[in-house]
Amino acid sequence: MAEINTIPPNYQNANPLLYTFRDDNTGIQPYFIAVSQFFIFEFSFRLWDRAVCGTWLLPSDFIDLQIVPPPPPPPPPPPPPAPAPPALPRRRSSRIRTIYLLNYQKGILLKTNDDDLEEHKQKPTFDLFDLLFACSPLIAHAIWYCIIQANCMSGEFATVWNCYNLFGYRIYNYLFDPFSMFAYEYISKMILLRDKRHHNIPLINRKKKWRRTLGKIIFYPSMIVSTITFIFVSAMLLPYIFTNVIPMVVIYSFIVAICAYIVAVYTGLLKFYTFVTTKIFKFDNDKLPRIQMIIRKYHFKRRFIVRFAIRWSPHIVPFLFNLSQYFFYSADFIGGLNREAESRSITDYFGRVTNSSQIAHTILTTI
Repeated sequence: MAEINTIPPNYQNANPLLYTFRDDNTGIQPYFIAVSQFFIFEFSFRLWDRAVCGTWLLPSDFIDLQIVPPPPPPPPPPPPPAPAPPALPRRRSSRIRTIYLLNYQKGILLKTNDDDLEEHKQKPTFDLFDLLFACSPLIAHAIWYCIIQANCMSGEFATVWNCYNLFGYRIYNYLFDPFSMFAYEYISKMILLRDKRHHNIPLINRKKKWRRTLGKIIFYPSMIVSTITFIFVSAMLLPYIFTNVIPMVVIYSFIVAICAYIVAVYTGLLKFYTFVTTKIFKFDNDKLPRIQMIIRKYHFKRRFIVRFAIRWSPHIVPFLFNLSQYFFYSADFIGGLNREAESRSITDYFGRVTNSSQIAHTILTTI
């Protein structure tokens, strides 16, 4: 216990390696920078699509969530013919009944809206943005943390469990937010490619031959690198979902309840907007004035709710992970929340960035 007392009070009841490596890539961002990153990524993705494809839409904007109704039950089998009387008494064979439990259940289908896909044949797809601006920083940052993790066991208070948590602390605070946005668009693009094949729409749709050739040259390396990035970073993040995030979801369930409440409020506002505008305007036909078409575009749709929830909910995951670094180390319920907030000091953060000698890491962190 005498060894533990050498840790300053503001680092006690926490993973001791946060103190040991306090000047070695454990400082995390203030809340406003995490929010700013979201808008920077969102604007960057849309600006690229606008410049290259002529639309402000993201790949995920084309994906619709549909409830698949259950198929009708099959007709009953015809009655068996009357058996002939047996010549000799014999043992009756047993019957095996097969019960299908899943055949008549509703399903959820993620697919592209057919009208959108037909209208936007050439977009979106894998391109240079994925290769240079989405995948490269993620892969470089992931490799960086794997390299610096190698000396963890040489630090004071190092144990396998403490080092495991330190690695998660680093990757969840600097990789998870950009990865969640990348993964959402990556999965959306894969769904789009599947539906393009189904509708016999070319993967690369350009008018000029040289642009089609150039698009194919970029498309396949970009898709391969994106897939490798998705698998590699997912494998790094996945174990912590079970050991750290899910326990904190249960313990701090009020945070999840607040997020669910925000989604419910957004749903209510969208339905209210749809109700009011439907009463004011008539949307009986497709030939409407431009202003009414814009208003109808934002009427309530299930995919708007899903997109809103998926866009914002991942950003509470690093926050929940950080709470485990205090709660697992004897901090009380409220103390964990206070310590997490204190770790995001604006002054300390900019002090670390200004005095950092690791310029490459600083640039990757900014990206």
